[in-house]
Amino acid sequence: MPVIPEGIAYAYTHETTQATTGYFSCQPPASLTLPQALARLEATPFDDFLRQHCLRQLSRRSPEEIKNLADELYDRETDSFRRMGLAGLLLECSLLVPELAHCCDGFPEDALQRLTLSSSLIYLRAASRKDFGLMQAWSAHFADNIARHHMLPHWEELELELPYSEEELEVCREGLRARAGMLEREHARMQAEDLPRLERRPAQETYEQAVNALLENDVLAGQEMRHQASLSPIALLRSWKVDLAVDCGRMRHSLRGEATAYGRGLSLAAARASYAMEIVERASSYVSVARTGEHTFEVTNRRRPLPLIHASCAKLRSQGKDFLPLSSLPLETPFEDYVPLYWLEARDPEGKTVLVPAQAVFLFCNLDEQSLFLAGGSTGLASGNTEAEARLAALTEIVERDAEATTPFSREGCFVLKSRDERLQALLDDYAARGIQIQFQDITTELGVPVYRCFVMSRRGEVAQATGANLCGSRAALAALTEVPWPYPYGEPTGPALGGLPVRWLEDLPDYSLPSAEASCKLLEKTLCAQGRTPLYVDISRKDLDMPVVRALVPGLELTADFDRFSRPSLRLLARYTARWQK
Repeated sequence: MPVIPEGIAYAYTHETTQATTGYFSCQPPASLTLPQALARLEATPFDDFLRQHCLRQLSRRSPEEIKNLADELYDRETDSFRRMGLAGLLLECSLLVPELAHCCDGFPEDALQRLTLSSSLIYLRAASRKDFGLMQAWSAHFADNIARHHMLPHWEELELELPYSEEELEVCREGLRARAGMLEREHARMQAEDLPRLERRPAQETYEQAVNALLENDVLAGQEMRHQASLSPIALLRSWKVDLAVDCGRMRHSLRGEATAYGRGLSLAAARASYAMEIVERASSYVSVARTGEHTFEVTNRRRPLPLIHASCAKLRSQGKDFLPLSSLPLETPFEDYVPLYWLEARDPEGKTVLVPAQAVFLFCNLDEQSLFLAGGSTGLASGNTEAEARLAALTEIVERDAEATTPFSREGCFVLKSRDERLQALLDDYAARGIQIQFQDITTELGVPVYRCFVMSRRGEVAQATGANLCGSRAALAALTEVPWPYPYGEPTGPALGGLPVRWLEDLPDYSLPSAEASCKLLEKTLCAQGRTPLYVDISRKDLDMPVVRALVPGLELTADFDRFSRPSLRLLARYTARWQK
């Protein structure tokens, strides 16, 4: 049995904030030298926190120093690496840092393939794919389009090969057309059933229950504060404590620090409920893992037991276990069938048990395994007053991110918003009076759930935008509006809006909501199941907070629209892009 090193205490450290989103790193003690960190990484090669730290440290070294070190690691006579782990780190540095791009030129041509298993991160695996350069180029174009609103020309003008065949694209486009209207038809059928109305708990009560649970369990770290970094008329923030410990495989570490949650809304109660429930959600997704036996582990402090299963896909298949195929997740690179992961139980809408990867469920999940994702996000995490509310919010967020990631920006579908509600129209008028030009794009997909992208453009051509999704279109539009990271009321005026956009009335946007969260959730589940995307849920509710929190996973849907050089634009995105030129 390998020697497990002593535990290490990581600090959850704020690096930067962009558009009200905080970015954090997990830093080891300052006393840990780089040689000590590298030695520890040899014993715990799948420690993502430590590996990222080593990458940051090495990236600050001079190209000459890194090149000399790389030359020492590869023995040309025996065609072997002296320290595979360190060689993999240097190769990752050469991929990530332009100044170090040629430092590993002395490595053999197949170094990428030979060193992939030495790293827990996806960089080497992704870069070893034959189409890496092509996908990198397409990702750059879609980042310019979706994030910066640069118009996309015909692909022939881009002088780029399409990453999918014409046949694949046409089959996909036909599928998108065939699925359109399913939600609307199912909504009409369910609406005719005279479903009972169940009112949602008032926002003030939701806030009070959540904040009391957080206070009782010493989760909150500071006082409520006001901020003006978004278009929300009322925007709040509050800090909370990150505190977890992991004893899993070769991994023994703790992670402590403070994070910040944001709350936005049209009322003080709504904004307070927003940040309080976000803290409940996030505090439930940063988890401790304990050793329950020599090779058995469990997520602690859960309302329901969450044991972990360590196995490869091949092993689960040979045992006849039902598990989520990794190919149904939006991975940057395929995962080998024989490489083990940690799994836990999820349930579909009918209660059937299916195993899913633990790292697809939790945040900052640093277990003794290779990473599936470049950066695991929070899409599909949600809390609620009831489990149905949490499930509905989780599914809606996945639909929102998927729409954002698979719908190119174009003038088509863009509009300006007006409201017959005097209070809301007064808010829209106030934006205009302050020179803030609000615009929307309808990015609803074949799933039928209303999704809108709200955006403004600065006088320097920078885009600030956010998306919102809800079965009720007006709520989706307002959610997108209040999330836009543009200072209000004292921010500078924006640049001009697109000219000649049509007007849409808030109250006329489609509404497929039903009289209760239970019914609305069932509607969305039925629509997803009918399209071959049966959702899965993991109940991650904490025992001490005792408030429903779930992580939902929907096979085949995208999780982020953040395109970088390791992203893989999806088939559905390319199908929508190329559809503009189809007769």
